[in-house]
This record gives sequence, C-alpha cells and structure tokens, in this order.
Amino acid sequence: MATVLIFGCGWLGSQLGMALAEAGHQVYGSRRSTQSLLTLPPQIQPLCWDGQSRFDSSVQALLSDSWVILAMPPAAQRDGGSAYLDSLQLVLSQSSRAKGLILCSSTGVYAGLAGHIHESAAPGPEPRAAILWQAEQLVQQHPAHFILRLAGLVGPGRHPAAFTRRGVMAGPEQPVNLVHSADICRWVCQLLAASGQGFPQVVNLCAPLIAAKAEFYTAACVRAAVPVPEFVAATEPGRTVDASLSQRDTGFVYLHHDINSLLL
Repeated sequence: MATVLIFGCGWLGSQLGMALAEAGHQVYGSRRSTQSLLTLPPQIQPLCWDGQSRFDSSVQALLSDSWVILAMPPAAQRDGGSAYLDSLQLVLSQSSRAKGLILCSSTGVYAGLAGHIHESAAPGPEPRAAILWQAEQLVQQHPAHFILRLAGLVGPGRHPAAFTRRGVMAGPEQPVNLVHSADICRWVCQLLAASGQGFPQVVNLCAPLIAAKAEFYTAACVRAAVPVPEFVAATEPGRTVDASLSQRDTGFVYLHHDINSLLL
C-alpha cells in the first residue's frame, strides 16, 4: 500500500482520502487552518498548509516515494488564478521524488468548444479555460503525472437539483456532462492499485449519460421536490465530453451512468 498526500481536503479531497484509506493506503490531507482540520475525516491524518509556505522537514520526508493528489480548487474569480498556480508550483518544486502526481482538473478546460470532445481538444477559447490549462502544463513537468479532467461534480451534498436554484437554466437541448464523486474515488483507487500502469496520463472522467438538460434537470427537481427551472436559449455552445478513454484498457466501469444513479 502507498502513502498518499492530498493537498486540498475539501468536498472531493475528503472523499478521496476516505476511499483511499479504506483501500489500505496511509493518507494525509491538508487544510489551511488548524480549526478546519478539526472536521477532517478520522481516516485522514491532518496536515496544516496555507498554500503559500514551504513544507517543513516532516512533510518533505513524506513526499518521498508517495502519491500526491492536487485537489485544490482554482478559485480564479478572486485573483485570476495566480494564487492557485503558485500553490501548485510550490508543491511541484518539492515533489520531484514523489511516486506520482494526480491533478484534479476540470472539463472546464474545454469551455467554449462545441461538439464531441476528446482529451486532445483542450484548451477552449473561454478565459476560464486558461487557468486550468496552465495548471495542467505545470503538472506535466512531473514524469509520473495524471490529469483528471472532471465533469460537473455530483454526490453527497451536491444533488443536481441544486444547480437550478436560480430558477433559470440555459440550453435545454444540450447534453449533460456530470460525474459522481464515488466514481472518481473508484478511478483513483484503481489507478493506485495499478501503480499507474496502463492508465492514461490525461483523461476525461464523465458519466456516459445520454440525456439533455431539460430531461435530466426536470427529473432531478421532481426527485428533490423543488421547482423545475425555466429553460432558456443557450448562452454558449453545447458539447459532449467523451469519457471512453477512461474505460478503454483500464477495465473501469461507471456505476453512476444514468439519470437514476446520478440522482442517488
């Protein structure tokens, strides 16, 4: 079993940490304050890191021959993403001896593209894609990098009906691109179990769902007993994120792959 350091133990990072600990790995997780570490799941050993300071000697020792998961959100709306990129660069500068680096990126890197999208299509023309693309380029400096382009996140505490809370949704005919956190956790566990062998270094993780927004989000709202949104014309092109690479040659199968399972 491996030692795993997760930088950014928020909603997704904490779930990854619990899944990896249950698989037998020794898991450490960072948050920015000692107060926030008090609510860290008990399966994860706490690390306090503010995202700006160099690691102390104990953390540097852990980084040697470990797996590093970068699960910090970009938060580009505050500063254009510069602090996020600086944090990534700081981790990378001290992780040269890590066994592997996993970046939790986003299919937002395709923002502004239309049609059927494969991993070779990045980046999109929209400004919000640029920060994600820059982050990916940084992580690719590590020889054993794995970049997970995650579709819209759903799972515990993130029911799709909540995405309609403003009462309006654009593009009723456009395809839905979502991935359940449980499937992300399963993918990462399988990646580590195989020590990365046979797994693509850049991959889309997206449920193989065939449904338009109007169908899916109407069902989500009915299931959650909340008002169905008003559907209006799209404000940007629609796209289908192709996740076939995530299943090809790896034996991975999405458990949350249709409307019913994604609404659990």
